[in-house]
Amino acid sequence: MAMRDLAQTIAERGNVIPIIEPVNSNATTRISVDRYIEVSMPFLFICNPFHGAFEQNRENLFAEIIEEGLMEYDNWTPAFQVQRDTNRDTLVSFMERYREYELAAIYYGLPVNRNVLELLGNGSFMHHVLLAGRVEAEYIDDIAEEQRVMMSDRFNRQARNADYPEREFFTDMNTVAGNSRRLDFGDFSIVGDHYSDTGGPAYAVSLHHIHFQEGPGPLYISHFISDRTDTTADPSGKIIEALDKLVEALDDLLPNDTEACDEYREMADDRVSRGLGYMKRLAIKHHLELMLNGGIRL
Repeated sequence: MAMRDLAQTIAERGNVIPIIEPVNSNATTRISVDRYIEVSMPFLFICNPFHGAFEQNRENLFAEIIEEGLMEYDNWTPAFQVQRDTNRDTLVSFMERYREYELAAIYYGLPVNRNVLELLGNGSFMHHVLLAGRVEAEYIDDIAEEQRVMMSDRFNRQARNADYPEREFFTDMNTVAGNSRRLDFGDFSIVGDHYSDTGGPAYAVSLHHIHFQEGPGPLYISHFISDRTDTTADPSGKIIEALDKLVEALDDLLPNDTEACDEYREMADDRVSRGLGYMKRLAIKHHLELMLNGGIRL
């Protein structure tokens, strides 16, 4: 939803290319894809999701979303997630189905099958999204730098919301100092490389906010935790407690003029709690706005 809010800006700026893993077979997914097409937003679309409704029903994904909406659209990139056990037949089927497109490979591991490696290197795959710690440096060095995307989970997930530190380093890949070769890079924002379609009751509420430390440069993430952390009672009130702390700190957290920040302030003023899902949406929206408007310092 955060990406749909900013689809027009993403399309206009061209400096952020989202990677989308479809996990829900519902109207929201189709409405979002239609919006991306409407504004000609570029994106990578994972055709073999590992999570959600389509994990075991990938032909349904093709029939419901890809064939109906994307096959006539020319500003998307079919993406295939590879692992150590990826087999040749599965990869060949993907390549044949999308032979008219540039392709992307997302590496959750380096395949042990030599035939798969040869296919990945035959020129059909123009984008290689390489997750940190999953692929040997020797293999990465053989990929042209302009085709690499260095992906890392930079969100340090805690078992309990109450355990998040006040502030921690997020990334400096957006700066020359941290990314001297100016490679394309990515992360999983404030969600992390973690999927869950359900959420249990929270004892504490933690709001996550990505920002500069003092001025444009490396990114940090601050965590704002509700005052009450001992019971699961009153989640709406706990959101307001955490929100008050976030808004109080905003003046010193740059940038603080995003649409998401404006909405944080309005909610705090109105004492309105929109739910944890909506707060996560705003946090992702703010991160996207930051990167779209000067956060990439390369």
